[in-house]
Amino acid sequence: MDSHIPHTPKTSHRRRARLILFCLLLGSAAADAGTLGEAIDSALDLEGQRARVGALRDEGEATRRQAESLVASDPGLRIKHLSDQATANNGAYEWEAMVELPLWMPGQRTARQAVAAALGEQAETLTGLLRWEMAGRVREAIWNARLAQGRADQAAQALANARALATTVDKRLAAGDLARVDALVAHQAVLDREAEHQSARMEAEEALARYRHLTGQTTLPDDSDEAVPPDLSDQLPPDHPLMREADSAVGVARRQRDQARSERTGHPVLSLGTTVTRDARGADQNTALQLELSIPFGLASQSAPSIAAAERVYTEQASERQSLLRQAEAELIAAHLGRSGAAESLAIAERRQEAAREAFALVRRAFELGEADLTTLLRAEDSAREANVALELRRLEQGRARARLNQALGVIPQ
Repeated sequence: MDSHIPHTPKTSHRRRARLILFCLLLGSAAADAGTLGEAIDSALDLEGQRARVGALRDEGEATRRQAESLVASDPGLRIKHLSDQATANNGAYEWEAMVELPLWMPGQRTARQAVAAALGEQAETLTGLLRWEMAGRVREAIWNARLAQGRADQAAQALANARALATTVDKRLAAGDLARVDALVAHQAVLDREAEHQSARMEAEEALARYRHLTGQTTLPDDSDEAVPPDLSDQLPPDHPLMREADSAVGVARRQRDQARSERTGHPVLSLGTTVTRDARGADQNTALQLELSIPFGLASQSAPSIAAAERVYTEQASERQSLLRQAEAELIAAHLGRSGAAESLAIAERRQEAAREAFALVRRAFELGEADLTTLLRAEDSAREANVALELRRLEQGRARARLNQALGVIPQ
């Protein structure tokens, strides 16, 4: 009986629909992969860290508007009333209304404008710092997932090899060339490889799930295998995001210290108003303009605490910058050593894999000719499998080492 399904318009439509759906799924997967920069953007959006930049910009803008104001601080209204109603009750009174305007002393407005500019610069450097920090987290998540997937792929290949060997053993058992115990050993090896594959697959899924939770992306980016800059140096670049933000923080502290020193004398207060008086009931009312100027003494003992606090903040920021510099330099040295070590490990793994592959081929040939037992073959296969896994991981670690070096150099994917 011919089991061929006839070609009908209905089946043609179904095949076309399946083909379109398959193409859409492929296109969706490709779109989801995106780039490393897009993954970092998505992770930043999920973390909500960019709100910090907006808050810092708002602080700088508020400080700038304050520095551009005509008055140095909030003006006030002062009203005073005098009357003899409770004493002689002759109808005498006095009303006084004054508007108090705090004035800028020389250098105070300029100091606040400098603080506003420093805050704006810090907001820009904070943008780069947040992106750089998130780039490090995304890079680690990507390579954790890729390494886990590499182990899972090797475990799948080892499982396929074990099943193929078990099939060969079963055939030779049926032919009477091998004993029943050999078949049991071969099938036990299959179960061992199945357990290893299941464990490696779960680890790969878990690593990918952590990446998805961090970035919101369903697949790893296409450009995650980075290249290092051609002009590679052992020194930190001058535009390293961590150091730029540290420098801007020191700059803000320095400007705030200058502001505290400029405002040591306080603000003079100019008072403008009118005075209305009457000497007795029925007398004429007298109105006069009044002008007052209050100048603070600016005692050092009164301004010392605020100046000392600003000096302390500046000193702490300068010390923190030095600490960050030392930390960044240590991480760059570690990244260079890690890259060199990964290259050496790869060379060793390649030689080990080649030797294990040749040994396994010889033992397998001897097993097929009946010159080696199954235990020897399984031992050689284990050595070859471990060498293959090590080689695959060492190859993947080359990419992780480059990503870590770029991170230490302050390279931010766009």
